[in-house]
Amino acid sequence: MLTENKFSKYLLYAIGEIILVVIGILIALQLNTAKENKEKSELGYKYLTEMRQEVQNDIFMLDTHIRRLDISIKNQEASLHTKSIATLPLDSLLMIMDRQNIDLNISELTFNRMKNLGLTSLSNNDSLNSKISNYYNNELVFFKRAMSFIYENTKQYSHYLTYEQEIIDFRLNEVEFPTLYSQPKETRDSINRLNRINFITSIKGRHLILQDLEQRRYSLQVLNGMQKQSVKFLKSIYAELKILNPKMEPLPLLPTEMDFKEIDVSTKVLKTYTGKYLTESKDTLNVIQEGKRIYVEFDSKKTEIFPYEEDKFFMKDFFAPIEFKKEEGKITSFTLSNNGKFDFKKLD
Repeated sequence: MLTENKFSKYLLYAIGEIILVVIGILIALQLNTAKENKEKSELGYKYLTEMRQEVQNDIFMLDTHIRRLDISIKNQEASLHTKSIATLPLDSLLMIMDRQNIDLNISELTFNRMKNLGLTSLSNNDSLNSKISNYYNNELVFFKRAMSFIYENTKQYSHYLTYEQEIIDFRLNEVEFPTLYSQPKETRDSINRLNRINFITSIKGRHLILQDLEQRRYSLQVLNGMQKQSVKFLKSIYAELKILNPKMEPLPLLPTEMDFKEIDVSTKVLKTYTGKYLTESKDTLNVIQEGKRIYVEFDSKKTEIFPYEEDKFFMKDFFAPIEFKKEEGKITSFTLSNNGKFDFKKLD
């Protein structure tokens, strides 16, 4: 074209070639960006799914500690509210000085993996990304500091009781060295009771016990606050995952969503629930009745269950609602809900 003095045609041809190359590059970049976005979206979905399970597990773990601590506080308060400490039996005195181990951790595994990969977000939802940052960088940081403070105080109190005070011998019922503790058990229990009364009614003992009670109340407040934040966070994660996967199964029944109130059920009705049940892992457990009380017994350990609706029971020590199912008026199975549903078939 140049030899034929057709420069304008050559220029148009060259420009056309350049445009084609640029278009090709743009298409390649667009495809590469789409691929990266897809991979990022898939990775975000994977990490959000793992984060959801971690937070869900933490909610149930927190609930177990909350229930145990709440029972401990109520037992301690009931014993302290008696008119005369000197009249309390040994069990009540033990409740006053019961020490709770609430050394626990909230999982940060997925969030730390996310940071290590340099990921600043897991979705296109800016609101959710902000909630993720706030949960791990603010809510959880405060929780860890509060629990560290509580744990250190509890450790100091336990160290004082075990190694520094001279009133209570915590090994008074030791059986390993009979030459050191030769009295009969009744005598040792009596000594133990009197020593604890002396400690509880002493000025220092009284101050330490009341301080311990206040710390337990604060601990319960911190645990309840963290559980509340975790539930809100879990529901935000789940809402995003539900958009990405509309067929996702619903969240399990959460501890904060149920307020159980025990009702009266006749011993005759309670008897209909008793029997042997088969677990999904082919183990067996028993539902047994003792007077007006009913228990779930597994591996020689029994846990009392309490009715709150017809055919529905709850446990006080941890969140595990039980619903018995009937066919033609007879109990055939029950379902236990605890971070999922577990079915048990009646064998007799």
